[in-house]
Amino acid sequence: MAERALTLEGLQLADAAGSPLLRGVSLQMTSGQLTALVGASGSGKSLTVRALLGLSGLTVTAGRLTVQDGARLTRPYDALPDAAAVERSFATLRGAVLGWIPQDGRAALDPLREVGAQLSAVARRAGQDQPPAHWLARAGQRDADRVSRLYPHELSGGMAQRVNVALALARGARFLLADEPTTGLDPTVQEAVLATLRALVDEEGVAVLLVTHDLRVVPRLADTLLVMHAGEIVADCPARDLQDLRHPAAVALRDATARVSGGWL
Repeated sequence: MAERALTLEGLQLADAAGSPLLRGVSLQMTSGQLTALVGASGSGKSLTVRALLGLSGLTVTAGRLTVQDGARLTRPYDALPDAAAVERSFATLRGAVLGWIPQDGRAALDPLREVGAQLSAVARRAGQDQPPAHWLARAGQRDADRVSRLYPHELSGGMAQRVNVALALARGARFLLADEPTTGLDPTVQEAVLATLRALVDEEGVAVLLVTHDLRVVPRLADTLLVMHAGEIVADCPARDLQDLRHPAAVALRDATARVSGGWL
C-alpha cells in the first residue's frame, strides 16, 4: 500500500483585529502513525484542527496543506481571498479525506435519525455498500446491529464517539482528526476509545491526529508528540522522548502532568 501523508506548512491565522492566533504551524500525518498534539488550554490545538478542515472562519495570512492520498491534493490557504473561500475550497477534503472526531460525540450526530440510517447515507455517498453494522464493528462497537437501530440520545458517550469513527470510515477518510475525543468520558470508556483509534492505526494504516490535554496517554499511545504553546509548535519529537523536552512550555506541561499524576508519566 502506498504511503499516505498530510503535510501542513507554515499556517498563520489572525483574528478580525489582525492579532496572530496561529504562528507558522507545520505538522505531518502519515499512514500507520498516531500523532499527539498537546498543549495548555488556549494554545491553538482545536483551532489547528478546524483550520485543517477549512473551518476556522479566520483570516489566513500564510499556509499550505498538501495531501498525498492516491492523488496529490494541495490547498494553499493564502491564495484564497477570505474564510468563506477557504471553506468552499476545502469541501472536497472534509469527510472524504479528512474525518473529524469531535469532543461531543452526540452533538455531532443528527438527533432525528437512527445511527444506521446516518451510516447508510454516508456510505452511499462514498459508493460503499456494506451495512451499518460493518462500519460500527470496524470502529470497535460491540453489538453493532443493535446499536445501528438506536437514536443519538440513546447512546452513551463512548458509543457516540465510536459512531463518529464509523461515519468517518464509511465516508472513506484515511486521516482522522480526533479533537479531545475522550472529553467527559469515564476512565474505562476513555481507554476503550483511545484503544480503538490505536487499532485503526495499527490494523488499517489510518493516520490519526489526536488532540489532547492529557500528556499521560502519549508515551503508550502515540508515535509522535507535538507540543503547542501560544499558537506555535514548540516541540516535535518521538512520543517516548518526554524526558528530552527542552522548551520551557513543554517542560512545564510535562512536570505539571507528573505532579498531578503522583509522579508517574
